Amino acid sequence: MRKLATPLALVAAIAVFGGLYAATGSLLWSPLLAAAAAVGLYLMLDGRTSAQIRDDEYADDADAKVEQAVETARKIRKLSKDVHSPTVRHLLQQSADYVPELLTRVKATAPNTLYSSASALGAHLQSLLGVVTQYLDIQRNPTFYHDPAALLTGGEGAVQRFTDFTIDSLRLVNQGDLAQYQANLETVAPPKLPQLG
Repeated sequence: MRKLATPLALVAAIAVFGGLYAATGSLLWSPLLAAAAAVGLYLMLDGRTSAQIRDDEYADDADAKVEQAVETARKIRKLSKDVHSPTVRHLLQQSADYVPELLTRVKATAPNTLYSSASALGAHLQSLLGVVTQYLDIQRNPTFYHDPAALLTGGEGAVQRFTDFTIDSLRLVNQGDLAQYQANLETVAPPKLPQLG
């Protein structure tokens, strides 16, 4: 209901203003009572505390950062189709697959770090996007570059480092989950029953 609070408050303000102005013709009381009605209705519909509002704003900002990072990963995946090297193409596609998974796991295990994680990952992805764009230009126009083979090898190394970084990050996020998994394994199996003889 809180998402409807603002539009309903605006509708109420317009209705109260129109009704009072039509009834009284007063330009002093109509807007004041309309504003009071709008604020009152808004507060009734959106009963969140200021801390809850801040938490919701943080979650919305974090989700926006996640979407930016995932969109950059999609662009990288799309560009990877033009890469001739099967190794580099595979690494790029792997990275593009791991990014949304990493951010989903961060959100599930440590939601308070999602904004900073998505921001940092988004910055790395922007750098990777620049590397892939330049890599493709070197691949298409090798004569325009001095030692294009070395430049392509350097690009492959950068892609490998980013892929390793995403895998290592996933493993770090999973360490907490793995501890819980091990604990669950211990409690799931029933104890051995004594042999009756």
